[in-house]
Amino acid sequence: MSTKFSKGQKWAFGAGSFAQWFINTAFNIWVFYYYFTVVGLDIRWYVLAAVIWTLWNAFNDPFIGYLSDRTNTRWGRRKPYIMIGIIPMLILEIILWLPPTNNQLTIFIYLLIMLICYDTFYTMIALPFDSLFPELYTSVKERSEVNTIKQLLAVVGLLAAALVPGFIVDSNTMSYLINGVVTSIIVGISLIIALKWGVKERREFKLDYQQSFKFFEGLKYSLKNKGFVLYTIIFFLYEYVILLLATLVQIFGKQVLGATEFQTSIIMGIMYIMGALSVILWRWLDIKIGSRKGLALSVTAYFLASLPLMLINIYEIAVVIALFMGIGFGGMIYYIYLIIADVIDEDELKTGTRHEGAFFGITNFFMRLSMIASIFTIGLVFVQSDWELYNPLIDMTLALRLLFIVIPGIALGILLLCLYFYPFPKARVEEIKTKLYELHKEKESRVDSI
Repeated sequence: MSTKFSKGQKWAFGAGSFAQWFINTAFNIWVFYYYFTVVGLDIRWYVLAAVIWTLWNAFNDPFIGYLSDRTNTRWGRRKPYIMIGIIPMLILEIILWLPPTNNQLTIFIYLLIMLICYDTFYTMIALPFDSLFPELYTSVKERSEVNTIKQLLAVVGLLAAALVPGFIVDSNTMSYLINGVVTSIIVGISLIIALKWGVKERREFKLDYQQSFKFFEGLKYSLKNKGFVLYTIIFFLYEYVILLLATLVQIFGKQVLGATEFQTSIIMGIMYIMGALSVILWRWLDIKIGSRKGLALSVTAYFLASLPLMLINIYEIAVVIALFMGIGFGGMIYYIYLIIADVIDEDELKTGTRHEGAFFGITNFFMRLSMIASIFTIGLVFVQSDWELYNPLIDMTLALRLLFIVIPGIALGILLLCLYFYPFPKARVEEIKTKLYELHKEKESRVDSI
């Protein structure tokens, strides 16, 4: 299938990926650290807030996905949600850092409200962007090209999430508010660029909303799809590992390596830069051996590179380790959102309709569920180690190494097992693309006849 979109459109679309990864990674890295170590919220209250938040997401994410599949406006079915969600999300990114400090209960209630509101509007932005990627770019070549752009800009977003707060945040609580304002400005500009020049909708899918499933019918249908169920487990485990890393990295740097917040941000920045550079390698492997094998290689490379962190406590050596971890990390973020497109493409061949919203709604729910799992894991270790209240004088080195390397290693091992049974080898993907080309020509002719 020939290329349908210009280079400028593809890079503008990628700006949305930068915005998502920047704001969400900054959120994951700093919210727990801020409320736990600065505000002093007990870990049990934080875990409770995260549980209630996930229960909300059990409804919120699939429902927004369902709505976007069935929406029909002159702007399309995805774009209106992005337009609605931008301003509220940016405001919440600022007021998140203004909790009351008079007692634990009011802090908990404030955090819970912020989490629910932030996630609702973030989902209205992120889910349509995620849905549009496999919907807009359907050929192997074009999807690989745009995914490379997306992941390069995603890594830049990760880098910004690690370094921008590192320059701003200090022991002063006001610095977190200033960081929220700066983050909102950068993300707002990026989303405007993506919305104006990058968000398009293809004509041949204009009538798909008419055949979309009802809400519970779509949930039931999606969870009967073997490939999708395996992908959901893979995605859950990937997010679980990433969230453990993001949530613990500042505490790990301080407690194990004796590093400052900025020095720890440098380590993450180096890993992200290496991840960005390695995307070129992973794209080449994607074309040569396919996404399934490529993801398996990247997961293995990441885990093997992380093993030395079980032994070292020297900051400079950790910097070198981060270089090698970045190679595998770059592959994981390159492939994780690419392989679900094969599930969606095969589903379109079976049903004649694309259901990105339904699929991504469910995966987004499991992404939030992975946040609960990561917080529960951390909370269990902290409570068992008498770290209910933050106290840097307690020796937590071994516990932090287990949380940072061993437990993620187990999760990645299970991920590799699921990937082994994932039913989309390179030959099957190429067969699907050939059949889709004919189907899309047929759908486009139906739209033209109206």
